[in-house]
Amino acid sequence: MKLNGGQIAGILIVVGSLSLIIYQATRSESSVTFYTPAEVYASPLKFEGKLFRVSGLVLAGTKQWDAKNSDLKFKITDLEGHNFHVHYKGIPPDLFKEGQGVVVEGRLLSNPNENQEKQIIANLLMVKHSEVYDTQKDHKQMKEAKLLDSILKDQNINKNSEKVEN
Repeated sequence: MKLNGGQIAGILIVVGSLSLIIYQATRSESSVTFYTPAEVYASPLKFEGKLFRVSGLVLAGTKQWDAKNSDLKFKITDLEGHNFHVHYKGIPPDLFKEGQGVVVEGRLLSNPNENQEKQIIANLLMVKHSEVYDTQKDHKQMKEAKLLDSILKDQNINKNSEKVEN
């Protein structure tokens, strides 16, 4: 069967349209937008059921970890009255702890009672760690280690043994 120009053009249009639809559908899920807690509270209907990221501090005394079921519940806050209950199924990051900054990616549950705190069903947790490093202390430790290595080398002593014989 031989295709004419019109049939080829029709096939290309259909394939192109399907490709564009698939691209748009996957793009909206793969590019997750970050919002502040205040933005989510200001327009909760905009976020219900949609994937987004929000950050806050894990409130002390709210962490409930069920290791057997890999089930984590906690609350985050922006310290300005915007609090969220978070429910996460999975193992939390190693640095996750109360009082720590965290970025939560998930979906906001619909809440008929506006006075209740919002709840996020999380599919990803990212711990925000301190970017403050004590370079003076780090440099001092490195210098001390180099000095020790040089002394041991000069004395022909291995770190793990008394003396290396020639």
